[in-house]
Amino acid sequence: MTERKSNASVNSYRSDIDGLRSLAILSVLLYHSGVSFFSGGFTGVDIFFVISGYLIGGHIFSELRSGRFSFMSFYQRRAKRILPAFYVVLAFTILVSLFLLSPYETNEFGRSAFWSTLSASNILFWKTTGYFDLHSELNPLLMTWSLGVEEQFYAIIPLLLVLLSRVRRSWMLPVILVSCVISFIFSVRELGVHPVMVFYMLPARAWELGIGVGFAVAEREKRFAFPAAVSQIVSFAGLALVVAPMLLLTLAVPFPGAAALPSVLGTAMLLATPESWIGKHLLSLPPLVFIGRISYSLYLWHWPLLAFGRVVYGGALPGVTTAIAIAMAFAAATLSYYVVEQPFRKSKQAPAPLLLRYAAVSVVVLAACAVLWFSHGIPQRNPELATLEASGLSLIDDPCLDAYGNGKPNLSPRCYESTGNEPTVALWGDSHSAALAPGIRAAATTNGYGFDQVGKASCPPLTGATRFLSEHPMLATECLQFNRNVLALLSSDTRVRVVVLAGFWAAPFHQTLQDGWLVADLKHEREIPSLDTSSKLFEQSLTASIRSLQAAGKEVIVLDDVPIFAVDPLWRVRTTRIAARRNLASWLSLRESSDPGYASPVDAAGSAQTAALLQQTLANLSGVQLVDLKPILCSAPSQCAYRDNDKLLYADPQHLSADGAVYALRNFRLPALPTARQ
Repeated sequence: MTERKSNASVNSYRSDIDGLRSLAILSVLLYHSGVSFFSGGFTGVDIFFVISGYLIGGHIFSELRSGRFSFMSFYQRRAKRILPAFYVVLAFTILVSLFLLSPYETNEFGRSAFWSTLSASNILFWKTTGYFDLHSELNPLLMTWSLGVEEQFYAIIPLLLVLLSRVRRSWMLPVILVSCVISFIFSVRELGVHPVMVFYMLPARAWELGIGVGFAVAEREKRFAFPAAVSQIVSFAGLALVVAPMLLLTLAVPFPGAAALPSVLGTAMLLATPESWIGKHLLSLPPLVFIGRISYSLYLWHWPLLAFGRVVYGGALPGVTTAIAIAMAFAAATLSYYVVEQPFRKSKQAPAPLLLRYAAVSVVVLAACAVLWFSHGIPQRNPELATLEASGLSLIDDPCLDAYGNGKPNLSPRCYESTGNEPTVALWGDSHSAALAPGIRAAATTNGYGFDQVGKASCPPLTGATRFLSEHPMLATECLQFNRNVLALLSSDTRVRVVVLAGFWAAPFHQTLQDGWLVADLKHEREIPSLDTSSKLFEQSLTASIRSLQAAGKEVIVLDDVPIFAVDPLWRVRTTRIAARRNLASWLSLRESSDPGYASPVDAAGSAQTAALLQQTLANLSGVQLVDLKPILCSAPSQCAYRDNDKLLYADPQHLSADGAVYALRNFRLPALPTARQ
């Protein structure tokens, strides 16, 4: 990920840095391979950031001090270092995507590839990570986010260092350190509000690279030197700070923020002690040094191979398959290092023509990526599959389902018709509710009603309680505000005669980081309640919503949730209709890869408990109808339909498609109006 040679005061190769790189890449590989005791292996990227800042920042400073710095030469080196191997991996992923991915998957891949070529995929992933982006592990180019952070940093830091060298060189180190402190504080403060932005974006990551730059400047200005005995202690402490987070951190810990500090400081301490026993012997072991040398190519290759494997398997890979993918990544990285990286880095072509060549190649690559993206994945490859996939896309783009970051319902005419006197049915809930909207709308039209839809992702229609998600910590506050607004809106709107409540009722009872839990006290939102406490809170909050609506003269209908599958129905549909995937699934003897149109739902016990809780809650209320959609979708408890002939009923394992909503609600009846509309 970084340049390997430094123009420090002593122009010598440091094998310990390659050894440190190997620790970083191995931790990332073990984490991505699902090795449980490396639950914090993602910190390897933070190690890379510090090394990168140290080497490249030191190179810039040394050239500035000697009066030899050139922007053209700097970006020439970056291009030679980063682009050749990246282009080879990108070409590989494009080729595989054309054979292995569906039109929609190829469309998403093309968009990622386009932004990756612009060194801006981190921005894309930040902006597009939302409720329906649950399968990032299937994105073959997800690893490019860190390359985007680095290249954006290196678009800024040379300008800053050149400016400071011309104004007053003595300000350079203080400005770098102050900038790091500001970036660190920003990262810590925003982590609890915008964790996805903090993870992906440069302003919250700049301090990690900046620490490396600051240390390189301080080293070259001879601002410090450790005595031999102290150097040994510092190196051992640094190694402990680097390794401990790899073993101790989990996804439950907010990251990066303060949790990244040990890895960053530990890396700087190891960089500062090259003459220690750890630097000269442990980190300089030949196997570690070799892995460090191929670490950039290994970082590029390992993720697409794992991602394509997950695409074929429809989820997590078996241990043996993971080991094979990692072995293939090592082989590809070794070949890439010797055949691609080294020859291109040794090019002696002048900066201007070389950069023009790379620019021309980039334009060609961008054009290829644009074809995949803007053609919607070249649907002509598989028109039948493209049609099936399209039926599930309406929910993703549903404007009536408020996304994370908003606390007000969408009251545009498309979602909420506030004019006129037509009796109206209002649908209130989360994304599972929104998935049912086409069916409720059809029933409303058939029975002479208008239709309004108000909903927010991950926000069940509860009063006085809310769902907390650690990845979206502001959701709880947004959801409380959203539901207060919706309840006041529906209660005061005389057009609304019937309110339908629907949602992913079981999600808070899973009490996992992904599905969250119910809270009423936002001061203690990160404390996981007991199931008994959650059940009581659910009953109280749902009762409060219903009673408030009934007090306003509304009839209330509650829809129980639809079956949820362990296997993604779309994966089955895609696997049987894409030749390469079908053949691989057959060769691997994947039992779940057939497409009979039905499957066994997951967590049947949990769904039954939630249904019982709904029944118990509504039993204490009068005039409330509970509608169970499972009998329509399931011919038996273990056999539920996800496809009806050529109509896909599910958009993913838990959300109905538009066709599925109409299918599931085809027998749904609304209260008759006093006077039928003529």
